[in-house]
Amino acid sequence: MGIYAGGTHQPVSEEVVRAKGHLLTFAKKIPIETNPTHWPRLTHVLLDRIQRKPEDVKAFFLTQINIDSIHQTLDRLELPRERSHNIMDRFGYTGSASIPMALADANRSRKLRRGDLILMIGSGGGLAMAALAATWELDT
Repeated sequence: MGIYAGGTHQPVSEEVVRAKGHLLTFAKKIPIETNPTHWPRLTHVLLDRIQRKPEDVKAFFLTQINIDSIHQTLDRLELPRERSHNIMDRFGYTGSASIPMALADANRSRKLRRGDLILMIGSGGGLAMAALAATWELDT
């Protein structure tokens, strides 16, 4: 996704902005099954490296773009959907801030305990993905 306008190739005019309401364009639509396919794969790759299993993870913090993607991911991992701490029902889509916001909310809600294994998986436009496993060390 990006702003593909400006310069001599596609001059920006007030007419264009008024007609579209914005200049943001998606170069290609990413298939809806992308996250539920790759998030479980990333989970297994990461957990294999640290010799843990999906059921060892106490909480998942996933990019909060689509609740169905989160549910499908946990279903494919054969875990209860409640293992993902979600905030989108209260804050909507917050982009890259969704993971730290969900983590802060889980901490504030006292849902994390010292020693809990947590997993954070982020994905964004352009199909960039990253995963991080961590042991929670704060006392709540």
